[in-house]
Amino acid sequence: MANEINKADPPALPLHREEFERSFFDQFNNILRLFFNRLTGTLDSLLSTTQGGRFLYMPNALFYSTTDQTAAATNTGYAVAFENTYLANGIEINGGSSTQVTVSADGVYNFQITLQTAHTNSSAVQIWTWISKNGTPVTYGGQQQTIVGNANQPVFWNFSIDLTAGQYIEMYWATADLSLSLDSTAPTSPHPGIPSAIVAVSFVSNY
Repeated sequence: MANEINKADPPALPLHREEFERSFFDQFNNILRLFFNRLTGTLDSLLSTTQGGRFLYMPNALFYSTTDQTAAATNTGYAVAFENTYLANGIEINGGSSTQVTVSADGVYNFQITLQTAHTNSSAVQIWTWISKNGTPVTYGGQQQTIVGNANQPVFWNFSIDLTAGQYIEMYWATADLSLSLDSTAPTSPHPGIPSAIVAVSFVSNY
């Protein structure tokens, strides 16, 4: 893998002899000197202000959906599904319908979500979206948008939230009109495929 850092393996130290022998101590000291030189070089690379960040492996993920997602009833919350994985490092999708974005380490995470809506009615319609943490809606973690007429309009979310290992985030949506859906479009010239929902997750910091 690119940007691999040189790791300092524990030194193989020779066994101590009962009688003093200068050559043994010279060999012992040389082994330790090589080990600490390599360890210092590794730390210098990792803590470099110009290149250190490229050696860090931070939890990150990108999941998306290639299926249309519809509501069976108005004014009812439905969890957004992300059934496809592009990246998954320390973060995974759980849940029977691929809705739960689950982390494996404590910390603060940033979520960037896009929902691609499609409306087939000429009237205006409300769509509500909100964040659910471990099965409970986040207080004041919602937003409302109006889709006007026959339109394809994206809904964007960008938020940071604290999670402990094993906790998960779900994104819910509800509509006042069943003619509104989350729409996926197959690739066709001149554009690639358009997912009905996509989420990018990155680790921000420890608590």
